[in-house]
Amino acid sequence: MIARIRAKGGCYDSSVFAIYDHKNYAEALVFDQDGRELKRVPFTSIIGHSIRIDVFIFDTRTENWVKRGKNEGYVWLLGHEEDDDALERCKEIQANIRVPEWFEIRDRNDVEGLISATTGLHDAYVKKIYKKGEKLYLRFAAWSCEVLFELTGSPETNLCEGYGHMSIGNEYPLIDETSVFFENGKVCWTDYENVHSFADRDKYGCAYFLAEKIRWKFTLTNTA
Repeated sequence: MIARIRAKGGCYDSSVFAIYDHKNYAEALVFDQDGRELKRVPFTSIIGHSIRIDVFIFDTRTENWVKRGKNEGYVWLLGHEEDDDALERCKEIQANIRVPEWFEIRDRNDVEGLISATTGLHDAYVKKIYKKGEKLYLRFAAWSCEVLFELTGSPETNLCEGYGHMSIGNEYPLIDETSVFFENGKVCWTDYENVHSFADRDKYGCAYFLAEKIRWKFTLTNTA
């Protein structure tokens, strides 16, 4: 697993070595901002009357992970978090992570990463739609972050700016779910999780966007 961690004055990326209380995603074991020591970071914090997300897992793949009680993590790490050997092993993993600026949606692992990092775009809304040449861009304001999608190759959407915005009232439906499927050389996002084909999309009349290639990137908001 790899996550983007909110930190004072910005953010940084770290491998995730364990999750404590995995059913509720209470805390993640990651490196500190200097990459020297491991620390437990809560996934959320309370800012005023709002919940802010502070840990965004964008790569959900795990190897050699186990569940032990309420926790999960590397089999060689759980119960040995204070050991020097475990720390050195974590540093080796961290040294080999490569985080691109853009994440392309090519397979189911990529879909899971998108859904994890953006909370499935639940309660997000379309902030801006614009074109640059033949590329179409959609910017979503989501939970504690903004997500920009870049659509290349016959891009298409029925979304409009403001879609999903709660303050607009009943003019546009709220976004509750996310589904992404691959069909006929296209990648298609919809706002209904039970949609797995163009036929399903047309049947349910979902909001959607699609293209031959879709990339996304995200930036954290309300950083403190």
